[in-house]
Amino acid sequence: MLRKYKNSYFSFVLMYVGFYLAFAAYSAVLAVYLTGIGKDDREMSLILSAAGLFSLAIGPVLGYITDRARNQKLVAAALLAAIGLLGMVFAGMNGLGILFVLNGLIMSALNGLSSICERLAGESRFRYGTLRVWGTLGYATGVQGAGLAMELLPGYAMFLLTAAACGLSLLGLLGVELQPPAVRGTEGREEKPRLRALLESPQFFLFLLAAFIFSGCSGVNMNYSPVLLTGMGVPTGIVGTVLSVSTVVEIPLFLFSHKFMDRLSGKVLTAACFVLAIGQFLVYGTVESPGVVMAVIVLLKAVTSTLYMMLTLKMVRCLVPAGLTTTGLAVVGAVNSLAGIVMQNICGWLAGGWGIGTMYLFLAGCCGAGLLLTMFLRVRNTETVFS
Repeated sequence: MLRKYKNSYFSFVLMYVGFYLAFAAYSAVLAVYLTGIGKDDREMSLILSAAGLFSLAIGPVLGYITDRARNQKLVAAALLAAIGLLGMVFAGMNGLGILFVLNGLIMSALNGLSSICERLAGESRFRYGTLRVWGTLGYATGVQGAGLAMELLPGYAMFLLTAAACGLSLLGLLGVELQPPAVRGTEGREEKPRLRALLESPQFFLFLLAAFIFSGCSGVNMNYSPVLLTGMGVPTGIVGTVLSVSTVVEIPLFLFSHKFMDRLSGKVLTAACFVLAIGQFLVYGTVESPGVVMAVIVLLKAVTSTLYMMLTLKMVRCLVPAGLTTTGLAVVGAVNSLAGIVMQNICGWLAGGWGIGTMYLFLAGCCGAGLLLTMFLRVRNTETVFS
């Protein structure tokens, strides 16, 4: 039985479900938990901001350590254990400084694990989409579970759920087995990854600039789309339902990713992300009908962000040396974090002074600039990731 479990589809399912369940259980209602233990808006915002700041600094380091160790499973197991333990410590603390540091460390570990899980799925013997879909289901379960835990149980129950989910992911990770990827340019000889090779890729830096624009705009949209709907008079319960349904809509994109992700070029897929984002933001900035806005959110919001997530894996695999895949993913994650910090502050000022509609038109303009930038990308389909 143990032999059958090793490198089985079920082991990957447990790893993905457990990780995304833990991610959602910890982060989905953290703001509600902080409010419940007496933190005001300023303190809560400060604690939550630690996620971007710590991920910006720690994410690339974790990625490089993973690549240098050449043992993703060992690093992932250590991160899962750290998340579970730090979460329990978080539950027993109330000081602003210690909560800031703990949240930064936990979110950095979660973001680092996300890069590792994406790489494991991309290099497994199973099709990417059939694995990644379980992440969506795990995340949806985690959101629901954390919400119920906060409503029916003591506040620390969400951290117990996080720890249990980390244990489930660790159980799956024990069965995951991968052959180390061959490093391009070698003939039966394994080379240590050189960080300099990452810095010498101008096309990778061009993609990072496009990623900065897209992820910054996408992050702002994630935070402001509920505000947009409630401002139109949509009840909070309906808003939650709309956002939940929009998450489920991304499942077919994962399941059929092998039909288009490896066939279309990185340039075309990057342009598609920006076109979908521009269409959304123009609707949000100009249309006053709640029904139309809700329909666009359901159909495009999660689909666009999911397409960008898969694009990131494809671009890193095509533009970065094989021995630095996890480092490349972590660098993109750090850029995403930086973009979120910068764009959130700019758009917060715009929304407060000029209205949320003007802010969305600004986001559409930024994505228009990103679309123009995409025209200079030159990416060959040198890797098969999703098939």
